[in-house]
Amino acid sequence: MQIDPLGDTALIVRDLVLPSYHVADLLNVSRFPGLIEAVASYETVGVFLDPAEFDYEGFESLLEGLPVLESEKPRRTLSIPICYELGEDLQGVANSLGISKDEVISEHLSHAYLCYAIGFCPGFPFLGYLSRPISGVPRLPSPRAHTEPGSVGITGRQTGIYPIDRPGGWPIIARTPLTLVDEATHYFPIHAGDEILFRRIDESEFNKLKGLRF
Repeated sequence: MQIDPLGDTALIVRDLVLPSYHVADLLNVSRFPGLIEAVASYETVGVFLDPAEFDYEGFESLLEGLPVLESEKPRRTLSIPICYELGEDLQGVANSLGISKDEVISEHLSHAYLCYAIGFCPGFPFLGYLSRPISGVPRLPSPRAHTEPGSVGITGRQTGIYPIDRPGGWPIIARTPLTLVDEATHYFPIHAGDEILFRRIDESEFNKLKGLRF
């Protein structure tokens, strides 16, 4: 694995021998002196550190000792209800792809998604990968100033969920009623490495489930 500096208080680890989320998990439970947090992205791991305590040579030895597992760690599977009737860009996405709204929905529901990383804003899961018929949707020409919490967007080969009100440029095709982030209580239920299944609901069930947690 390759280690590169990322400023004075962080490193980036590349050429991983395990999935990035698994490496991050192992580092976070290692209690290595000076290691504040390891964060997974798609193919690398960011390591935030206290330079006064961090032993760079010891960290290299730690990485070399990470077990090369024959299989990935067991994944949690989370089922997330979503309402496509609340996807304000669903028709535009269908038009851009040259297929019907029902086909977009069917393809989006067709398989589970791996959460590769959490980023952009607290709790935002980057999920992949979309099936070929609904891949390649561009971002909006101008990002929205506000995106409703729970909005499910797609772009490129990815889908994701805006857990809180934030500006956003991904076309929105659905919305979940669940609360996916509560910073006050440190509630962040989706983690890198989780498997996400979407379940279709109508607006009536959306209203019944509004604000619930896993």
